[in-house]
Amino acid sequence: MSSKHMPSSSRKSAPADTAQATVGEAAAAAAPRNLLVPVTSLVALAALALTLWVMQAQLGGASLWTALIAPQPGNLHQMILHESALPRLAITLICGAALALAGAISQQVLRNPLAEPMTLGIFPGAYLALGVAAIWAPAWLAHQRELIALVGGGLAMLLVFALAWRQRLASLSVILSGMIVSLYCGSLSLALAISHFQLLTGLMIWGGGALDQQGWHASIALLGRLVVACGAIYLMRRPLALFEAGESTAQGLGVSLMRTRFAALGLAVALTACVVAAVGVIGFIGLAAPTLARLAGARRLQQRLIWAPLLGAALLWLTDEIVQAIAVSGVFGSQLIPTGTVTSLIGAPMLLWLLRQLKSRPDLTADARDNTAFFRHDRPVRLIVGLAALTALAVAGSMLVRRGLDGWGLVSASQFTALAFWHVPHTAAAVAAGIMLGIAGVLVQRMTGNPIASPDLIGVSSGGALGIVAAVFLMAAPGPIGLFVSCLAGSIGTLLFLVWFGHRGRYAPERLLLIGVAIGALFQAVSGTVTASGDPRAALLLNFVVGSTYYVQPIVAAIAVVIALIGLGVAPLLANWLELLSLGEDTSRSLGVHIDVARLATLLLAALLTATSTLLVGPLSFVGLMAPHIARSLGVCRARHQLLAAAAIGALLMVLAQWSGNLLMFPNEMPAGLMAALIGGPYLLWSLLKRRRAPATVDG
Repeated sequence: MSSKHMPSSSRKSAPADTAQATVGEAAAAAAPRNLLVPVTSLVALAALALTLWVMQAQLGGASLWTALIAPQPGNLHQMILHESALPRLAITLICGAALALAGAISQQVLRNPLAEPMTLGIFPGAYLALGVAAIWAPAWLAHQRELIALVGGGLAMLLVFALAWRQRLASLSVILSGMIVSLYCGSLSLALAISHFQLLTGLMIWGGGALDQQGWHASIALLGRLVVACGAIYLMRRPLALFEAGESTAQGLGVSLMRTRFAALGLAVALTACVVAAVGVIGFIGLAAPTLARLAGARRLQQRLIWAPLLGAALLWLTDEIVQAIAVSGVFGSQLIPTGTVTSLIGAPMLLWLLRQLKSRPDLTADARDNTAFFRHDRPVRLIVGLAALTALAVAGSMLVRRGLDGWGLVSASQFTALAFWHVPHTAAAVAAGIMLGIAGVLVQRMTGNPIASPDLIGVSSGGALGIVAAVFLMAAPGPIGLFVSCLAGSIGTLLFLVWFGHRGRYAPERLLLIGVAIGALFQAVSGTVTASGDPRAALLLNFVVGSTYYVQPIVAAIAVVIALIGLGVAPLLANWLELLSLGEDTSRSLGVHIDVARLATLLLAALLTATSTLLVGPLSFVGLMAPHIARSLGVCRARHQLLAAAAIGALLMVLAQWSGNLLMFPNEMPAGLMAALIGGPYLLWSLLKRRRAPATVDG
């Protein structure tokens, strides 16, 4: 039939049908491909292949099938495989599924793609609680391990929410608070390990995420808890799904957001506590599995609740088999690296990559107002002289007041002369490190416009520490010069990365902080892997991690003092640039500042000072954060005066940290860098808690 004989309704509907078909084809072409089955199968098949290879290597030629089904009582290899390797495989799958499920529901109720037990502080809090119980309540640890971990993880998460509450639980604010709580809990755990080394040696090895098993009881118990949690999540599936429509829509449909959110997070804490109690800390599986499930095509919550646990089980299975394959190959000798440290090596770079997906961030202009002095000191020079005199008094006190077997007392002239060769270099190193960290903190805060930045908190110190790790393991016998050059290269590389990333993100302060925290987590994972490997060079690395000045040689202390004096002389010359850089890039350029030159000069000086201080007191002390803040709170606002005041305050803090570390634990010593972190952590938490409430804004 020709078109002129076609009914009018048919002629009108033909173009519409054609347009509808075209739109349908375009939508089908634009629809994301579902790769859930191929991705999960690929990971599982790779893990299975490695499992079979590792099992054959462990059996030493014995029958694999017999070992799996009915091991011969007299065959030790078959018995080990049946009673240890298979339970290890089972608990690996269960832990991976539990952590992925905890991460999926946390991300759903917080609307935050970076939420998971590690970034929310649950893991470090649970581990710290177990360490405290192991020292002061060992009977509880033997019978109430899961309850202790649950309480510790829950308290840590509540602290995270308290820190982020004034920012209305904005995504970056929650993760930043969680990572800071994680850092401080890690510092406390390390302090406990040093002060009670004999009691916590086994807990330290186990806490790295060791999946070794000696039977099926742990796997069966954890599987029962996972089934109960799955049942509870199934009952909550509809309220949880409504979070995707937005909070206002969910409230309009009668969902109690607060009750649902805390119920879901309570389940996440419970799952995490069970995993910690069973195998220790295994980080970032709860971040990786839901993210991969979403990227592979799991767009709806119901899909992620199924595929995220499957992917989590497969990912942890593959990671653990890689660890066992490395152990079988003998790369690290007879030592078996804890699986949890390897997951952190993978998860920290993933955290950096996922930062690009976050669009909302809290407005930090209120933070800048809160952290700026409400008054201006009339005579800042007199204040700086007073701070320097107070520092000199603290130095004299640290050398003259002692604690011995007969109690407290003053050092006699003969004792001072006998110990001067040991005490003077250590005190000089602490003073130099404090001066350098104080100056570097002001430089970094002014350069980035970030009121809560510091060289250790934004990862510059951790980058330098990674350079030290590279030098220790790549050089045959690295000397002080080689370690310093490697540390300086790591610090400069980290600062360059921060400047590049910050320029792309318009120097959003909390993004820079999260990058630094991720770099710090990467360093902790590297140091944990090296320490667990049993390599004798790990002892040298541990000294850098805890920031002990005990092994500082006189020549190293002298070089540090010279560099600190150079910083004191050069930094005030950059004061005018720092004043203008803190006003913003556009304003600075309009006032005639060569932004690239000013930023490069500031960057190089900050890297030099940070690298030197890292060699002396380790990568985490918080002095670079506290010193500039205290200077501002005293009314020192101009850049030149703030640099000098922060240098004096930093020296005072480091001397007090070293002095208290020597006295409190006599006859043992608490390293100066770690002691400073223990002092500075509460200050950092307090500075975050006092921030004014600010509305969330959108990053363009």
